[in-house]
Amino acid sequence: MPEARFHGRAALTSVLAAAAVMAAAVAGCSDDPTAANAPVVSLPLVTLATHDTTVIATGSSTFMQRVVTNGAANLVGHAGRYTAMSLIQFLSTGFPNRDTAVVFSATLQLKFVSWFGDSTGRLAFNIYRIMLPWTNYLTTWDTVQAPGFYEQYISRGSYSGGAGPDTQTVTIPLDTAMVRQWLATPTTTNTNVKYGILLVPASGCTMIRGFNENGYPPDSTSWYPTVTIIAGSPTGSPRDTTSYTASYNTWVGNAENLPANPQLIYLQSGINYNATLSFNVSFVPRSAVINQATLLLTLDPASSYFNRYATDSSFTLGATTSPSDRSQVDPYATSSTRVPGAPLTWAVDMTRPVQVWNKSPNYGVTLKPSGSLDAVSFELMAFFNEQAAPALRPRLKIKYSIVR
Repeated sequence: MPEARFHGRAALTSVLAAAAVMAAAVAGCSDDPTAANAPVVSLPLVTLATHDTTVIATGSSTFMQRVVTNGAANLVGHAGRYTAMSLIQFLSTGFPNRDTAVVFSATLQLKFVSWFGDSTGRLAFNIYRIMLPWTNYLTTWDTVQAPGFYEQYISRGSYSGGAGPDTQTVTIPLDTAMVRQWLATPTTTNTNVKYGILLVPASGCTMIRGFNENGYPPDSTSWYPTVTIIAGSPTGSPRDTTSYTASYNTWVGNAENLPANPQLIYLQSGINYNATLSFNVSFVPRSAVINQATLLLTLDPASSYFNRYATDSSFTLGATTSPSDRSQVDPYATSSTRVPGAPLTWAVDMTRPVQVWNKSPNYGVTLKPSGSLDAVSFELMAFFNEQAAPALRPRLKIKYSIVR
């Protein structure tokens, strides 16, 4: 037993000694590092210098680029410098083949939803048969002006009336001989009689009206262009009355003598006239971070034309990507907004164009009327350019940062 007690005391002494060594080691870890082990150089810190600057446009231009005006309303008529023609083609697949039927009556029904020009004037147009194929997503003013596109000297219907209410339905008699050909069985020799009709302003027309296109509104076919045909046996009865709405349609526009004030750029919808602006931002280092850039334009209300049927009165802007073709624009375009509290000032984000210029050639920016305006109106926006009075010139505000 004494021998056992001796060995127990030896084990306890060993444990206590080990614990003392560990405690000393822990205490040693909490001491400050020696001069040899302490860091003597601070890590580098990056600092940025932020700059805010404003530059004035150095150049500008206005140019015409025909567009497809295929939207919710089709325009027809003439007012001031503007002319509009509408095209309608009722789908031949929607008509039954009735080679022996006689067409006793045919009418075209249109739902007018807008008007432009003199409210006391008159809308007058003639209807002509289209003789060449066309599509609503490719047709422009130049298409309609092609030789032989329509029968220019044989009117197949006409209309004349005043402005009327904003929303108004009109019914126009159509030439029954033309409509009878729509019911004939399609052959290789009669396709040109089924290309539809063209509504052309007549002499004395002083206003433009817009009527609903097929598909707008999507829940009411009664608003669509409609042809109603009364047809039957050549011997008399029976007769039937059928209405057809399946069609595709569009309109094309033109303007004569657009203003050319050298102190203005013009954005004309419905035709189109676009504009360009140039800025010299070569002072911004290529290594800079472009934080924000905003373009401010001042409108000339005396040279602009607005209407209550356009909902946005805006334009889009993108970096021009070609030194020779101004219509080539960066796909990431931005839209403008009217500055609150400044009714004559429009602002548009130009951060991306300035970023593009900082890394690639600077060909300026191209401004275009809003796509929704193209489709329904002749709205004209005139902005002051670099030749105007200093306070009215285009201003580009840039905020960028560089490493110190």
